[in-house]
Parts: sequence; C-alpha cells; structure tokens
Amino acid sequence: MESGTPPDIQQLLNRLGELEKKLTRLEAENTHLKSELARKDKIIAGLQQRLFGSSSEKLDPNQLQFELDQLLLGKPAPPPDSSGETSAPEEGKSNTAKTRRTKADRFPKNLKILVDGVTIPDEVLANPDDWNEIGEDHHDELDVIKAEIFWRRTIRKKFVHKTDKTRPPVIAPAPLPSIPGTLLAPALAAQIITDKYQDHLPHYRQSQRFRRRHGADIGRQTLNTWTHATARHLAPIDRAIKAELLQAGELEIDETPIDYQDPGRGSVKEGRLWAYRDPVAGTCYFDWHAGRGAGCLLEMLGYDKVTNTIAYEGGIHTDGYGVYDAVASRFGLRHGGCLAHARRKFTDLGPAAPEVTLPVFLLIQRIYQIEKQARQTAAPPPCRELIRRGRSLPVARELHHFILEEYKKQRPASNVAQALGYTLNQWEKIRHCLSQGVLEIDTNLVENMIRPTKLGMKNWMFFGSLEAGTNNALIYTLLANCRAQDLDPEDYLVEVIKRLPHDATPEQAAALTPACIAAERRAKAKTEEVA
Repeated sequence: MESGTPPDIQQLLNRLGELEKKLTRLEAENTHLKSELARKDKIIAGLQQRLFGSSSEKLDPNQLQFELDQLLLGKPAPPPDSSGETSAPEEGKSNTAKTRRTKADRFPKNLKILVDGVTIPDEVLANPDDWNEIGEDHHDELDVIKAEIFWRRTIRKKFVHKTDKTRPPVIAPAPLPSIPGTLLAPALAAQIITDKYQDHLPHYRQSQRFRRRHGADIGRQTLNTWTHATARHLAPIDRAIKAELLQAGELEIDETPIDYQDPGRGSVKEGRLWAYRDPVAGTCYFDWHAGRGAGCLLEMLGYDKVTNTIAYEGGIHTDGYGVYDAVASRFGLRHGGCLAHARRKFTDLGPAAPEVTLPVFLLIQRIYQIEKQARQTAAPPPCRELIRRGRSLPVARELHHFILEEYKKQRPASNVAQALGYTLNQWEKIRHCLSQGVLEIDTNLVENMIRPTKLGMKNWMFFGSLEAGTNNALIYTLLANCRAQDLDPEDYLVEVIKRLPHDATPEQAAALTPACIAAERRAKAKTEEVA
C-alpha cells in the first residue's frame, strides 16, 4: 500500500486494474471470434456452391464430412514429417493424369481420305529393277473443303414434231421444288436451319457470310422467308412427333419465356415455349404459346370441351408451377415433383441458417449418390424402383422429418420457412418419383432440352412475330429429337426434305420422324453387318 492512500481507495484501484486486463482479453477474444465466424461463413458458402453448383454430383461425401468436421472442431495441425519425402502412390490406384488421345480417338473412323500423291525415293527411281517394295508409310494433314454455293440444274429438253407442224412443242414437266415456293435445295435449307438453331448464327450474320465468302447477295429477309417455308413443309413430321409423344406413359414438362415482336406496339411481348419429353423413348416436343395459362397445357394434352376430358392418360413430371397441380388434380393425372427445384430453394438462402441448410444438403446429396450409382450400373426401371424403395426412401423419410420439425420452429414469413414450406408442399410429388423407376428424381433433362433455345436467344434476341414462334418451335422439336437419337441434324434434314412428299399422308410423315429414321439406320447397319 502506498503511503498516504486509504485502504478502500487502494482496493478500488486494484480492482480497476484487473477489470482493464479482463476487458483487453475479452476484446482480443471478440476479434478472434469474429474472424472465426467470417471464416465459417465462407466455408459454408463454399460447401453450398460445391454441393449444388455445376459439378454438384462430383463432391465426395467423405470429403464433405471432413470439411464439416474442420468447421465444427477446428482444423487439425499437420502431422510432422521428418523425412521430407513424398510418399509413393498406393498400389492398385489408377494414375489420374489424363492420357494423351491418339488421332484415331479424336476423329471419326470413316473420315474421308484424299491421296495427294505417292513419293518414291530417288534411289529407287534411278534403278527400279534393283528394289523390291516391302510396305509403305504415310503422312497426314487435316484439311477441309471450303463450302460453295451453286445452281443444281435439271435440263428440260423441248421438241417439235418433224412433219406435223400444227402440233405444239412438247417439254417434260418441271420437277416440283424441294421446298414449295423457294429456290432451295435440301442441303442449303438444312445448312441455314442448323446454322441458326443449332449453332446460334442469326440470319443477318449468315447473310454477311454469304456475301463475304461467296459473293451472293442473300438478304436476311430472304433467309427468314426460306426458313419458315421449310418449317411449313416439315409440319407433317412435327404433327407425327406430337402424336408419338402423346403415347408416352409419362411426360416431363417445363416452359420458358421468350420475347417476340408485336407489330404496332414498338416493343416486344413475352411468349412461352413449352417443352415436353418422354423419359423412356427420349422423344421431345416444343409447343409455342403467347402465355403460360392452363389452356396451353390442356391444348397439348387434347382437351375436349364437350366431354370435359383430355386424350392423354399418362402421368406428368414438373416443377412447382401451380398450373400443373391444377390440371393434374382436375383430371386425376399422376404427378411427379422435382427434387432439384426444392434443393434450389435452400441454395438461394446462401450462408444463412447453416443449421438447417447443411443437413438438408447432406440428405439430398445421399439421394443423388444413390441415383448416380443406379445410373452407372444402367439399372432398368424395375431394378431402379427396388433400389429407390430400399435405399432412397428411408433417406427421404429422414429428410421429410427434419424439414417438418424445422418448419415448426421458423417464423412463417422468413426465407427459411418459405424454403421449407415449398419442399413440404411438393413432398408427395417428390416421394412419387422415389417410389417408382421410370421417372428421374428431378426435371433436369427437360430443362437441358430447353438450353439451346436460351443460348440462341442471346444472339437473335426474340422471335420475329407470334406466328413465327410456331415455326421456330417446330424446328427446335426436330433438332432436339435428332440429339436424342444421336443423329446429325443437318444430315437428317437433308434426307427428310428429299423424301417427304408435298402432300404427305400422316403415315408417310410418321416414317420420317428422327426416331424412325434412327431405327431404320440401325436395322440397315445390322443387316449389312450380318451380310
């Protein structure tokens, strides 16, 4: 105690010193905790991105659990390594380095070969009788034949009678044009269509290319007119594909907005491209409408106002849009839901509420891992149903219980409650997909079918008119079915334009759908193989 300081004051000074030290320590701890919280938020956001980003199905659950353990328990210190040597890879594990592909792997086996010439050594040329040929080697360079446009002409000879001068001249009738009302041959029509709808090259760029490369002045409007004339010519095949699709037992359905020009308004309006897919045969169909009401779906499914029934008798597989629920309930259709859409609701929450989102993500990830294993083994629908009932449904019940309990704890207006509520509202439809083996557990495949239209829209921006949307939908239908049947779309279009009569019957058109052409080619290849 200092001289002259009362005991009570000295005790207060000592207490003040202790409190200052404690405050300094607490401030340091607070700074550390804030840093840890920021680090954990970053880890959570990273896990969510890795779980449900573009490579979502590639995340190893063991790696995820390891990172979660680090998040909850802290990152362990690295073990000491006194040797400083790198351990050799375990025996039996494959080398993950990519092997260099050969020329035969990178190019088609039936690629055309043009022989420029044969070279012979000078020694052999000087004394050919002194040498015997024992083999050959070759040097290849990849080349391309530049495209060209030309007139394909059919000459029609005209005759007059030698003696009877009163008889008029005779000439063979002109052949029908490949596409009514145009000068187009099948190959050029196919190129114009695939350039725009497959390779996303708008007509104005195609026009510039024709002028620059070929010196041909083919304007954008002419290309547009030819495209729609080709679509009208192929309309019977479009109707045949639609009839083919409506025989499916299940239909995956989605729709996407696309703008179209509305003359007289000085602006564009929003229409809808409806996409339908048969999950078994892979048959696809696009339907164009100005809106997204129930009437659009009913028209496709064959609604009869008189009897108040629809022709389609199968099931539908969709996202959570209310029109699908209304139609399915009204006509008693089986209705499957989309687990991916439910998952996105939690992904949209970001790093908020990790105590809810991470368990949900882990359980959904387990379901997708089971699906991946079934897909890798090419399990047929009956086997996939057994796998789902035995393995996926127990995980789904655990997920449903967790979501139900968490929903009771949340404020109804919160974002977390809305994500939980959406999943609960869709649960019976999601469970329906996990109870059978035909449907996928999400609608990603029909969404993938729509993606080329969105890529193209970045270039051509909108449809030229409401009526043009129908022809565009028809072309997208043909190209999507070519992809589903592994057909080259340009090659397919050339063939069907040549074979389709101007007044084709439904039977003739049905024989020219991509599915039938693919089956025809497979049968021909099998016959040639046997022969």
